[in-house]
Amino acid sequence: MSNEDYREKIEEHRQTIEMEEKKSRMSRSNRNKIKNKRKFSLMNVLVILLLGIPLLLLIYVSAFYDPGKHEVAEVEKNNDTIVEFQTNNTVSASAKEKEPEVVQEEEEEEKQAAEAEAAKKAEAEKLAAEEAAKKAEAEKLAEEAAKKAEAEKQAAEEAAKKAEAEKQAKAKKQAEQEAKKQTSGKVHTVQANENLFRIALKYYNDASGVEKIKQANNLSSNDVYVGQTLVIP
Repeated sequence: MSNEDYREKIEEHRQTIEMEEKKSRMSRSNRNKIKNKRKFSLMNVLVILLLGIPLLLLIYVSAFYDPGKHEVAEVEKNNDTIVEFQTNNTVSASAKEKEPEVVQEEEEEEKQAAEAEAAKKAEAEKLAAEEAAKKAEAEKLAEEAAKKAEAEKQAAEEAAKKAEAEKQAKAKKQAEQEAKKQTSGKVHTVQANENLFRIALKYYNDASGVEKIKQANNLSSNDVYVGQTLVIP
């Protein structure tokens, strides 16, 4: 192969490489253009949305929204609800006349409800106080009854003790008299129209025997009764 042929081959090969490089550069540039177009279109959509939504809201508010159309007045009368719609911030004369009356009626109803609640509360407190007073009175009566029962019980016990003591003393006295009767052998039964002085004269022929008879029979006075048994010492 000659040098010239060799050069031609090299030149062809170089041209082929250049063409391939040009194609690759063109393809890359096309892809970049497509990407740029896509980015540009997405940005446009976002910008349109961001600008369009506020603009639509502004158009709606300016064209369709009217605050005066949403004013509503409600009046309750005899358990019936009357609804009046007022537009363009215009209120009828009848509504203006009725509103103070409705407010006054509501205030009066609230006042009556508050008074009724206060009266109910006061009545409940009064009943509670009366109940507490009744309870305290019942407790006081129960305590007094318990004290009275205790006092009666103590009095009964004391009376029983006293009766028992008197019974024992009487039995002791009778036993002593019986013992004296058995030891002395002289017993006198009081008869009608008799007294200690006559009995002493009968047995001792002297008035000094009265004291002997009283001591022997444990007598505290000169009184004797008919049928009484006396020991004569």
